[in-house]
Amino acid sequence: MSARIKMRVLRVPCEKVGVDDPWTFSEKHTDLFPAWGSYPHFAVAPTVGQFIDYILSERVTQGESYGKTRRLTESEKKKHELAFRRLFPEIDMADVRFVEFCWYSGCEAPDYYDDLEDGVEAEKRR
Repeated sequence: MSARIKMRVLRVPCEKVGVDDPWTFSEKHTDLFPAWGSYPHFAVAPTVGQFIDYILSERVTQGESYGKTRRLTESEKKKHELAFRRLFPEIDMADVRFVEFCWYSGCEAPDYYDDLEDGVEAEKRR
């Protein structure tokens, strides 16, 4: 059954980490891509484009669809770098974005990744 889902993730494009097919990649790393379980964990992004998400939280909600994104802070890069290096030893953490979005799970979510001026950074400045 479909529902409106709110997610907070750290997202990296597959091409930035040398992944051609995220689904095949996730099948080779089932220990880090659980079907369900505790947070955080990795997953193939529910988007049209090819991304790997490190899911920090997700929940069913009644909210409107939206998406916002920003670059990671230095402390966030340090905090999550080890988890990303387990999968991608050569990752540049500058390629990872914090993404918060709400979408209807009956279809693919938009490809939120680029830094949006009206996103999280703008909220922080208010």
